[in-house]
Order: sequence, then C-alpha cells, then structure tokens
Amino acid sequence: MTDDEIVELVRAYARAHELPPPAPPGATAELEGIVGYPMPPLLRRLYLEVANGGFGPDGVLSLTNTGKWYSDEESLLQLARDFRPDPELPNLLQAPPLMTLGCAIWWHVDFSTPEGRMWGWDPNGRCERHRFFVERFTLVQWLEDWLEGNRAFPQPPPVVDCPDC
Repeated sequence: MTDDEIVELVRAYARAHELPPPAPPGATAELEGIVGYPMPPLLRRLYLEVANGGFGPDGVLSLTNTGKWYSDEESLLQLARDFRPDPELPNLLQAPPLMTLGCAIWWHVDFSTPEGRMWGWDPNGRCERHRFFVERFTLVQWLEDWLEGNRAFPQPPPVVDCPDC
C-alpha cells in the first residue's frame, strides 16, 4: 500500500469509530524536539491529517490530550516530557512508545529511521538488557497488517546465552 492509501483507509476507520480530530500542528514539532529526530512522515500525516490517536490495532496514543485516553497515558507528548531514559537502553529515547497492549507490553516507533522501524517492549519474560528489541517490520508494514485485519504482538528474538533471561 502507498502512504496515501493507508491515510485514506485510516481516515475511513477514524470516521467510523469517531476518533478525535487531527492533532494541532505544533505538537509534532514539540515531540520531535524532545525525541531529537523527525517523526516518520506517515505517522506525522496520520496525526495531522486524520486523527489525534485511536487508530492502529489497539489505538495509538493521542499526540496531545484529547480527553479520550488510548492507554494509561494522557498523551504521547506528556509521556515523552516525563520520560527518563534508562542508560542501559539508549534506543528508548529515539523510539517513543506508540501503543500499549497491556501487561506493560508496548509498541514503539523509531524516529531515527524515516520508515519508522518498530520496536517491542516486553519486560515480562526478559532481563533488563533484552526487554526492548527491534522488530522485523516498519510502521507502514505494521499499519498494513492491522488494516488487513490482523493483530500482531511483539515478537522478541531468541536470546542466546543470557543467564538473566
């Protein structure tokens, strides 16, 4: 699918599910200033042209507070403002959380990659060094999968020779 096709499909979903209106333009610049990288272009378009959160398999966080929460967090901006990165996991800062699946499991999107490489966070079966892991797909592929009716879960790669996992 092209970005335009994804935007149109998410727009139809947003109308059908009465998602919040698009985010204010300054919110993306503020988040990018905190993260230190530009938001992946497709994600920027979805927030600014379609809806301020709620799209995706379990509803991505709103960029700003809409009064309707899609996780335990008010907004992606507030989460980024309050975030204190773990020195053991430097990639966390460039890949802010995007959506929670519950049980402390999150999807993250990597702003340092234009295509928005996806990351998983699952502390339930991993040691501190391996609970944050790169996924095998990008934001576009993740959204395409959801739009085709699938719901993926983070799939950590096998960890070899880690006595703590």
